[in-house]
Amino acid sequence: MTNFDVSKEWTVLVPPELVHERKAAEDLSRYIGLLAGLCVQGPNKGSVPRPIIIADAAGPAPSGAVIVINSGPNGPEQNGFSWRAEPDRVEIFGESNRGLCNGIYSFLSVLGISWPAPGQEKLPSLGANAPHEIPLVKHSVHEPSNYKGNDPGAVPWRRFVPAGKRVIRNTLKRIEDFAAWAARHRYDALVFPLEAFASGFTGPKLKLLKKIAGEYDIALEAGGRDLSSLVPRKYFSFHKDFFRMEEGRRTKVHHFCPTNPGAIGIINKMGKKLFLGAEGINTFHLWPDRGAEKTWCSCPTCRAFTPVEQNRIAVNAAADVLSTLDSSASITYFENSGEDVNIPMRKTLYRIERLPEEKEFASKNN
Repeated sequence: MTNFDVSKEWTVLVPPELVHERKAAEDLSRYIGLLAGLCVQGPNKGSVPRPIIIADAAGPAPSGAVIVINSGPNGPEQNGFSWRAEPDRVEIFGESNRGLCNGIYSFLSVLGISWPAPGQEKLPSLGANAPHEIPLVKHSVHEPSNYKGNDPGAVPWRRFVPAGKRVIRNTLKRIEDFAAWAARHRYDALVFPLEAFASGFTGPKLKLLKKIAGEYDIALEAGGRDLSSLVPRKYFSFHKDFFRMEEGRRTKVHHFCPTNPGAIGIINKMGKKLFLGAEGINTFHLWPDRGAEKTWCSCPTCRAFTPVEQNRIAVNAAADVLSTLDSSASITYFENSGEDVNIPMRKTLYRIERLPEEKEFASKNN
């Protein structure tokens, strides 16, 4: 088992071309300093020592112990990393800038540091008489990405999807703390509802979050279980035919009637509004209502189509709208594999077979 001696004069070596990873490197320096501070004895007990030096890797080789960080030239889809620790040298490498951030926080978590919620941190229990050497359960880690191309549905990113309006509200109260928390928990993307981007209140906050999350190379994405939002429930009073039929009666609960021309017209109108509100976002998600993934319309026209096919008709209509606004943007949709479907999907649509869970701040995954 390898020990990490926090009392040594560690220097973090950062290549000059790394820009987005400066915050993660500063975190690495700060936490090692805090761990050293827990072991300080005598009159300086409890004081926070000077943070570990961050030096340019292109400069002269420093004396003493070093932590070398570096990343490959890949895009954030390749989010894998590796690190190894020796008594006087730690090397952390990411397949991309995003992977490097993941590697840094993987190493810190092995040192016993965790982050229960934004703005909160938990250090290991070390007293003044504790040894300066922290035993590492692992002396090396290698977690390659499962990169499968540019398909946002196939790339195994860890996505944070907030569990309801309360979490969204609390998130946007502490944007910098939340972005740091997401990076420390190794999330690759943050997903917020389309309507939040279109709101005059939350829209500007999300633009700021996009900027700050980008400093950790974390992507901001729009949507989620937003397919029903393309046909707002307010139309039900005057246009019941826009909504799905169940046992001979129209209902506004879950989704809509995808074969109704009027409903398609509303998708065109609302889709344009919502997509434009999320300007600068490249990946959108249009997933069905929770627990109602196969709850679609049974009107005479829709009966000719299975629930999966109806879902495809709906997301195809949304994709047509998005393609007129941004041909490079993509949409993910939810669909289980194994069912024969005769309706082809637009080229900008990508299937997700497993939906991310909606989450609170606290996470068991450090």
